[in-house]
This record gives sequence, structure tokens and C-alpha cells, in this order.
Amino acid sequence: MNAEGREAEVREVLLGPPPQRETIADAVHRRLREAVLTGRIPMGARINELELASAWQISRTPIRDALRRLGAEGLLQAAPGRGMVVPMLRRPDLEELYGLREALEGMAARRAAERATPAFQVQLNTLIKTYGGALKQEDLGRVVAADDALHEAVAQMAQNRRLEEAINVARQRVRQFHGKSFRLRGRARKTFREMAKLVAAIRTRDAPRAETSMREHLASLGGEIASAYDELLGMPPL
Repeated sequence: MNAEGREAEVREVLLGPPPQRETIADAVHRRLREAVLTGRIPMGARINELELASAWQISRTPIRDALRRLGAEGLLQAAPGRGMVVPMLRRPDLEELYGLREALEGMAARRAAERATPAFQVQLNTLIKTYGGALKQEDLGRVVAADDALHEAVAQMAQNRRLEEAINVARQRVRQFHGKSFRLRGRARKTFREMAKLVAAIRTRDAPRAETSMREHLASLGGEIASAYDELLGMPPL
């Protein structure tokens, strides 16, 4: 898709009035952020301030604020002569990011196993059953949502705010590829088995095994995504 086509797609995604209970700047930030994370605004697309201001009939100030915030989150970057664009992730970028996730989320899994409460155990059991049910129904949207919820729950139970923030940043950066990866042959079932091992380790409060299970899962997933880079890059978003 050429630059004009990408810009037209951006306009189509973002048309519509912002929610009334948010400030305009927050609404712009939320809409843009969701569109980037889900891949509706593809990597390489340019965000055109003037066209967004015209489409929403608002000033450029809240748009600039939203773009600045997204740049700070690593979801947009400045490109010479083009303004703000959604950054392209290359294979080496993905390998680095999944290596980072492996280290951070492995630590979180260990800490979660050490701190697991009965309510957290129930939450994990419910989520892994939800994943399994969605898998049987071949509902990839629910599969991805359950997988996201499992990772988020483990990060939260680690009870380390800075660790959780670092995990969220790394997960956001790979989200477009991560969601598409569930379309790879056998990947959704493999992730289910790997996450079930993690849940079992946390259930028995086996912290070393929980860390190993999470690291092995992300190493496996990251390797498959890197190997299938070209295939995933050409896939439409879920």
C-alpha cells in the first residue's frame, strides 16, 4: 500500500465524534492508540494532523498532544519530512523485544507464583478455561483476549509497578505481530499448552518452574514470529 493509501485508511479508521465523557485530547489519544495497537493503522502509515483536525472539526492542539503522548509510548515516531508515523518493526527488532519480554515476564511469573492469592488462582483457572473454550470454537478474537488477560494478570500479581509498566511497553510494541501470530498453523494450541504449564506451576507455587514456563513460552513464540516475519507482515489485522 502506498503512502496515500495508508493515509486514506487512517482517515477511515478515525472518523466519528469523540466520546462526550472524555476530553478531546484524551479521545484522540485513545482512538489513535487503539487503531495502532490493533493494526488498523498499519506500520509505516503517516498520521496527518491537518486531515484529522478537519475530519473531527477540532483544532490541531489536542491532536499534537495525542501524537506527543503516543511518541513517548513508542507507538509513533518522527520521520524526516513526513511528520509522525507508525514505526516499522524489523525481524531484529522483534527478536530483541521478545528477548526483553522473556526476561521481564519470566521475573513476573516467578514473583506471581510466590505471591499468588486464592482469588488470583481462581482468576487464572477461569482464564485458561476461557482460552480452551475459545480454542474449541475456533474464536481467535476470544483466544487473543484470553491470552492478553493471562499475561496481564501475571504481571499485576508480580506486585511491582515498574516491572508491570516495562512489560506493558514491550507488549504494546509487538502487539500487531502478536495478534496475527495466532493465525500461524498450530500456534494457538501451542500457546494454550504453554500457558497451561504456567498456570499449573503457579497453582503449586513453584516459582522457578513458573519462571521457566513463561520464558520457554515467549522464546518459542518469539522464534516462530521471527521465522514467519514476512508472512505475518502481509496478514490483515484480526
